[in-house]
Amino acid sequence: MAFDPTLCGDVPSSQNTLLTALLCVGTFLSYLPQHIKILKRRSSDGISPYFILLGAAGAGSNITNIVLLQFIALQCCTVQTLGVCLASLLGIAQVCIQGGMFYITFVLYMAFFPEQAKYESAAAGPEESAATEPGGDAEAQPLLAGASDGPRRATLEWETALWVAAAVVTHASICILMSSLLVMAVGPYAAPTRTWASLLGLFSLCLTCMQFFPQIVKTWRSGTVGALSIPMMLMQTPGGFVFAYSIAIRPGVNWSSWISTFVAASLQAVLLAICLAFDAREKQARAGCPGPVEAPTEAQAESPPGTPVEAPNQASLHAQR
Repeated sequence: MAFDPTLCGDVPSSQNTLLTALLCVGTFLSYLPQHIKILKRRSSDGISPYFILLGAAGAGSNITNIVLLQFIALQCCTVQTLGVCLASLLGIAQVCIQGGMFYITFVLYMAFFPEQAKYESAAAGPEESAATEPGGDAEAQPLLAGASDGPRRATLEWETALWVAAAVVTHASICILMSSLLVMAVGPYAAPTRTWASLLGLFSLCLTCMQFFPQIVKTWRSGTVGALSIPMMLMQTPGGFVFAYSIAIRPGVNWSSWISTFVAASLQAVLLAICLAFDAREKQARAGCPGPVEAPTEAQAESPPGTPVEAPNQASLHAQR
């Protein structure tokens, strides 16, 4: 099927255009707290690699889905005014902004992966193991600390992160290559292209349904919020439901384009509730945390209550040693 300019008559209403424009700005701003928190902490500790994998793959599939299903909006810009063209492309921009911001989260996750979690020393020898055990020779530990700087191996967590990075790049490459081949070979409106777009939408739905489960489990087990941003989730959770609605009412879009966003908002609400509970517990613990208490000396422990005990001088300390 060739491009027909007469099909460019459906123009989004002014209310829908305003809502979508606000959502584009809101989506962009909602991811900034997460990016800023990782940059300030200089660590992505607490974020699940499988959450990143499923989110990035789902974002890539969703972007490809909306571009193929609304390909006519791109072609209609050749016969429309600039204002009408921009209004028609807001639906594509909305999904692309969301996916692009999550890809930035993926890049920050890899760039600020905790250094201490990347590598571990090779298997410790008997002497080093005995020295590091409770009750071992304390004087030997500093000497053996430098000896442990030998061969190191990647941790399982870092290997998983590298595997996630390779999978995300591979998935994005397949989406771009396959979609380009279909558009050039059979056209953007042919049945194979539309079927491929719908399959990507269903794939995105499946990934979105699973995306938050690894993060929910990791956050629940760790008992801390970590590098996750609560302000981001406070903005995205209610905005996700409005986001899904704004996509659903756009012309030429079926349920496969918005259902994944709706499911994501529902699961993100669960994660938000867990993070709010843990954050409140951490603040309460910090507020009630007492100052450091020095351990009593041997003389103070043996003296009866109320008896003043002089602090030991350097000579007595040297004699005790």
